[in-house]
Amino acid sequence: MRASLSQRQLSLSKQYEGAIIIAKLYFRYGTMDSSKSARLIMDAHEYTQRGEMVFPVKPVVDTRSKKGVIESRVGISVKCFDLEKDYNIFHHVHNLVVTQGIKLSCVFVDEAQFLTYSHVLQLRLIADNLDIPVMCYGLKTDFTGHLFAGSTALFELANRFEEVKTMCRVDGCRHKAMFNVRYKNGVPIFKGTVVKVGNIKEEENKEYYVVKCSKHFLSDYAQYSNKGIKK
Repeated sequence: MRASLSQRQLSLSKQYEGAIIIAKLYFRYGTMDSSKSARLIMDAHEYTQRGEMVFPVKPVVDTRSKKGVIESRVGISVKCFDLEKDYNIFHHVHNLVVTQGIKLSCVFVDEAQFLTYSHVLQLRLIADNLDIPVMCYGLKTDFTGHLFAGSTALFELANRFEEVKTMCRVDGCRHKAMFNVRYKNGVPIFKGTVVKVGNIKEEENKEYYVVKCSKHFLSDYAQYSNKGIKK
């Protein structure tokens, strides 16, 4: 069951009624290997270069990077706050801004597909009630082609959406990548745990991912999924 706003959150929301709010909740989504984390880190760097303070965040579900760090495959990184599943990020940022008087210019969230619905509600409140832009970066769909819970919530609650594009990795294909195909020992697989952090490089006896366009994803699904394609 989806979480509803708490009485405290509703009370805080009422405090800001009538204010001119311009901050928005953004969702920049793409497949794996589309430089989403690199873009987040570079966007955050632009703020800090102007002397502004940012607050990078990532869900603890993400184990690709070390704790307290958002890392990109291109080798750049930024320190971050690790967000636990049941932690209230709105209360945390509210405390920083209102109680401690820290001026935050932007909240950045990596691996946003792993957010809970409650987290996304709280990020919405940060933009609405604290007038702080929130920039979320993450995957749109899992290895079976279905939306992640966090991505679903962001499509429902965010103001702005931007697709971070890359190309299908099938040799000779020039179409836009849309899906993350999970592989093991050179064969696509469509069963297993939805949340499983993996690499994009082939390793023997380990699961990895290849990003593909819709044509090649559906071709793999028809061939390797026992469900096939329903007509």
